[in-house]
Amino acid sequence: MASSAAGCVVIVGSGVIGRSWAMLFASGGFQVKLYDIEQQQIRNALENIRKEMKLLEQAGSLKGSLSVEEQLSLISGCPNIQEAVEGAMHIQRRAFTMLARMVSIS
Repeated sequence: MASSAAGCVVIVGSGVIGRSWAMLFASGGFQVKLYDIEQQQIRNALENIRKEMKLLEQAGSLKGSLSVEEQLSLISGCPNIQEAVEGAMHIQRRAFTMLARMVSIS
């Protein structure tokens, strides 16, 4: 398992792509913080991740050597971006969404 002493991975955005990144990093043993501007979206994402990982386990398709519960214990939500990025070793965001928002605003 990766050492959380080196920091954690922060996922900015907890939609489909953010949830997928969170599961991937957790499967590698990394501590993951999900951040989203919508608090309910974080709660929905954590619930969705739990369901998805259980389905992957049942299908024999769960990635990594950690159990579902071990992987789930590595993923948490964080409603404050400043707290989320504190001590982060990596910040993952979906650049396309950010670019699309900038283009649609212009």
